[in-house]
Amino acid sequence: MMDVARRKVIIVDDEQHICRLIEALIDWEAHGLEVIGSARDGGSAFQMCQELSPDILITDIQMPGLSGIDLIKKLNDQFPEIKVIIITGYSQFPYAHQALRYGVVDYLLKPIQKEELEHALQKGMELIDREIALPLEKESLTLKSMQEIKVNLLTLILNDAAQAPKIHNLNRFMEEYHLKFQGRQWQLLQVEFILSNEENTVSVQDFLKNKIKDIVVGELKGEHIETVTALSGNSFFCLLNGDKDSLEQARIQLNQVKNKLLVVNDILQRINFTIGISSVCGEFGRISSCVKECHACIHYKILKGKNKIIKYSDIPAVELDASYFINENFRKQFLKDVVDADSEAVSAQINELVTYLYRFSGKIDGNVVLEIYQMLVKLFFKGIQTFPITDFKDFTQDNLISQKEYFYSISGAFNYLSEIFEMLLKRCCEEKEDQNTQPIRETQLYIEEHYMEPVKLEEIARHVGLNETYLSSIFKKQMGKSLIDYLTYTRVQHAKELLINRNKSVNEIAEEVGFNDAKYFTKRFKKYTGVSPNEYRKLFA
Repeated sequence: MMDVARRKVIIVDDEQHICRLIEALIDWEAHGLEVIGSARDGGSAFQMCQELSPDILITDIQMPGLSGIDLIKKLNDQFPEIKVIIITGYSQFPYAHQALRYGVVDYLLKPIQKEELEHALQKGMELIDREIALPLEKESLTLKSMQEIKVNLLTLILNDAAQAPKIHNLNRFMEEYHLKFQGRQWQLLQVEFILSNEENTVSVQDFLKNKIKDIVVGELKGEHIETVTALSGNSFFCLLNGDKDSLEQARIQLNQVKNKLLVVNDILQRINFTIGISSVCGEFGRISSCVKECHACIHYKILKGKNKIIKYSDIPAVELDASYFINENFRKQFLKDVVDADSEAVSAQINELVTYLYRFSGKIDGNVVLEIYQMLVKLFFKGIQTFPITDFKDFTQDNLISQKEYFYSISGAFNYLSEIFEMLLKRCCEEKEDQNTQPIRETQLYIEEHYMEPVKLEEIARHVGLNETYLSSIFKKQMGKSLIDYLTYTRVQHAKELLINRNKSVNEIAEEVGFNDAKYFTKRFKKYTGVSPNEYRKLFA
């Protein structure tokens, strides 16, 4: 009987004993693999890849000469068929991010666990098999297997939990496709993952989704339990099916799921996650209610904190709704403070609201807190409609409301709102001030350009687009002098320059700056300077 060809593996680490440890950790033959060599630096490893054409490369990151990152970049460019597994003591995000960008199979931290390495190797071989099989048989887009039907059905339920029980009538759907589950009880698990930073790329997201799936399915699967998984947005869902005992055992394993997710957090560093687990239901048609329960668990993170396991049974019964906190008195006072642009009073109200929310945290759930957050945003934007500002850039009402999913504490969420509200109120006041002073600036500019002409009030008012009386009123209020006095003042200022720098007569200068009467010019000049034009010339010329 012919031996099945084994996949070839090269191990790379600058410490030779690490290479030997990795080689000794795995029963390679049992996995259909063969270690064909090891290297102590990236340059030697690349040369070996050129000569030996391995299927899988296991490498460290920090090595002399060509680093692990540079090595996988070169392999990605020239030998993309080689599957790379990284084993390293470096958990910093920049290393992981660069590695993931080149499509590595997995990123494991030292000290490496046998089970983790075996799983990563299995993933690598599955990828190789898939790439070989793909050209031979195009995958059908139809639902051609029972597992695919289950996954698509779960996705359908997730996409429209409210309508899911009505879709094709679930019992008929299961009969039509001969859909069978091995157990009679179901429970839904949701893992929400948030990687909120500037390097939240597609490659990182893909790695994260696959890693979470590997962890959850690896820890929760068992002989008497079935798992169906699906992705929706930034959440991974796992539908567990089995009997009472198997589901109880799966719940016990959740702590191990959490611990492994914390290891992933060591790699990516900026990931936050929440694990929500629904109650057990005995009818498949009630799975849509499990979706809602999982969502409630995820929302409860704003009271529980980040990186937590939250069971639906642990969420307290709601005794107080949002209207208890955002009552009529609160609304009136909050709107008044916003309209008055009193940011200190707005912040004080929010701080008091936060105190109440913590005081009554045992009588509310996450949905109540998030509803209050949303009500507060809408109330604020209703109040600032009295201001002329229209462009809030990134801080629109919808944008602020969407941010509510990213908070893991009540104080964090509402302190954030308080800071944004203060900034927007300041911007509103500046915009209002700018709009109030705009006609004044235009009037000053018009006078500066036309002071030597017989300027009339109606001409200025027409130019700035305001009523004469209103313009006169706001100009005097803003500048402390009437329009006529300001025009005279401007003419005198220009006359002072002409008296110093030119040899023209006083009569000529008076006419040049807009005075038709030399005597009136002298009188006005003396009023503003304390001396006559001739005396001014003698003093400063």
